[in-house]
Amino acid sequence: MALLVVALRVGDRALPLVWRAEAGPANIGFESQQRLLEQVRAWLPAGAQVLLSADRFYPSAALFGWVQTHGWGYRLRLKGNVLADTGHGDETITGQLAQGVAERYLSGVRLFTQGLMTNLGILHEAGHPDPWIIAMDCPPSRASVLDYAARWAIEPMFSDFKGRGFDLGSSQLWHADRLERLVLIMALAMYWCVRVGQDDALARPTPLEKKPGNKMTPTIGASGNSAAAWSPGSSAVCAD
Repeated sequence: MALLVVALRVGDRALPLVWRAEAGPANIGFESQQRLLEQVRAWLPAGAQVLLSADRFYPSAALFGWVQTHGWGYRLRLKGNVLADTGHGDETITGQLAQGVAERYLSGVRLFTQGLMTNLGILHEAGHPDPWIIAMDCPPSRASVLDYAARWAIEPMFSDFKGRGFDLGSSQLWHADRLERLVLIMALAMYWCVRVGQDDALARPTPLEKKPGNKMTPTIGASGNSAAAWSPGSSAVCAD
């Protein structure tokens, strides 16, 4: 059973907004991705600015076309086998563009056989086995690559879903609709826990939280250098 989730970053965590369960391979295709993204888009007020982040398991030519058509900001991590044309020589793959470099920033790169235009930022920090190869809608820079770090807020959410929390894997559900209803119950419980924790931190901060210079967890928003912080109350959306 595969579960596709679009989550909203809230402070340093993420909360599930919409999801879809399907029996079969883990990589649920773009048709289901589009259905969830359209549902989120329908909820947004006019002029809302969104930064969509997704792991390298998800980007496709269709997903790039969708976010570009609807004007969403994006930080989409790519695998190393994506066809790329920088306009300065023969076609190559993204892994070769990242080979042997700690940082690299490329504008106007064509991806996939469809030749979709985007910008690439590559960052390979010491001690990490794989580089970040991030496609983005804005001029590439180290700061815009690091916007992708906001996606890691979804990892605690998945830990809560799995063995460290609700233990979803032990449900032994075989029907997608039942799994989706169970996720709804967990999402409501998770929202309540996060909200209570935030209110408690504001009303009864610990001695460490009272120290000058310790910033309280924001109610909503993205990292300071993120495109999703363009305006107060804008939303960073993470897909996984």
